[in-house]
Amino acid sequence: MEEKGAGVNLTRIKGNKREEISDLVARESTFTILLNKKKLVTLNCSPEKYKFLGLGFLYTSGILQKKEDIISLDVNEKQGLMDIKIKGVSLSLDDIINSNLWIGSYQQSEEQKETPLSIYTSLKICSNLVYSLISEMQERANFFKLTGGVHSCALADKNGSIILFSEDISRYNVIDKILGETFVNDITTEDKIILTSCRITSGILRKIIIGKLPIVISRAAPTDLAIKLAQIVGITLIGFVRRERMNIYTHPERIEV
Repeated sequence: MEEKGAGVNLTRIKGNKREEISDLVARESTFTILLNKKKLVTLNCSPEKYKFLGLGFLYTSGILQKKEDIISLDVNEKQGLMDIKIKGVSLSLDDIINSNLWIGSYQQSEEQKETPLSIYTSLKICSNLVYSLISEMQERANFFKLTGGVHSCALADKNGSIILFSEDISRYNVIDKILGETFVNDITTEDKIILTSCRITSGILRKIIIGKLPIVISRAAPTDLAIKLAQIVGITLIGFVRRERMNIYTHPERIEV
């Protein structure tokens, strides 16, 4: 597997002082998924956890729903390639060109629009746990500290233990890597918390909905559409977590002070 970072030479100006220095930047790789012998997508990513990224992408895109549907799987990390065959999936050229499959979608019938999903009803945590989890995620973000060029994501339980952690140059990939690992290792998610450093858009939230996570915590901001989706499905959406301050945008009843 490639190194996550690459050394570069640059000119730094600090005040009125100019100097030539060496620094570390995040390495960007490409990762291609072949689905049933057809090219589905090429992702730009950090060069690690390719298997989790590929399976997480297929899972959160709604293409892969259970491991039993996988007929064969080969991941070539050196080539940045996943060759996977899945039962019951047929891609046309139009599917691939339109990119509809990997955008990820969440649609509800009219009667569902006012009813939160039942899987998002039981988990409650205290506000101090939110602060401590974000703090621990930041502590683990070693590559971000070195480069400032990646997003972080973690999966935690209600007791405050971080179970999974990942970093990637793409905020979408970092979610997929976490959810791909839960998919591969049969980790239940309905009683877990997902944490991220990234902005929560509707695309990010759709992945979290498919991943069946009831609480999402971010250091950054959500968009209005992400807030609307979280309200509909029953997700507690928290943003702008800073020391002892947070904004709870939806379903605040899960956070006890």
